[in-house]
Amino acid sequence: MRRAQTLAVLLVAALVIAIGVALVYFNRQMTATHGTTAPAPTTLGAAMQRAKEVECLNNLRQLRAAVQQYRAVNETNPPNLQDLRGGVPPVCPVTQVPYTYDPATGTVRCPRHPNL
Repeated sequence: MRRAQTLAVLLVAALVIAIGVALVYFNRQMTATHGTTAPAPTTLGAAMQRAKEVECLNNLRQLRAAVQQYRAVNETNPPNLQDLRGGVPPVCPVTQVPYTYDPATGTVRCPRHPNL
């Protein structure tokens, strides 16, 4: 009985490691370097890319809500987005480029989705 439990634990550990390796491999496969084209996305890679897109849109929604709350309390737009995030400039998770902010109008835009 003890031997069977040890074998089951070993198989589960091997499965967890294999899944972790697969996630890292597909994540690197989806990351394109400058000057090269990315390989065709896999199902897992496409899902990870979509998750980053959703995260970006959620960040935009939260930043815009923070600007509105700042404006409601202080009756002016924040001078920059770093003031809202404790000195950390918010970046798009897809492009790794900072969001653009216009303090005159209080609009926040993503470099990937400039129309949003």
